[in-house]
Amino acid sequence: MQGDEARVLLGFPPNSRPNASQVKAAYKRKVWECHPDLFPVGRKTDAESKFKLISEAYTYLLSGNFHLFTFL
Repeated sequence: MQGDEARVLLGFPPNSRPNASQVKAAYKRKVWECHPDLFPVGRKTDAESKFKLISEAYTYLLSGNFHLFTFL
């Protein structure tokens, strides 16, 4: 996952530099929007895939790896 993609998934502009508290708040907000348990059976698989992407974006941004792509 690239930094811009992770930022956009969490609702930030592509070239932004959110701090850890902003990332956590955005993650909590997005998780409630797409948590698989909140969807009916027919839409659960779509919600699960979106939930996994958002979780991956959250982990990626908090790990600090996105700084490598910001300066290239």
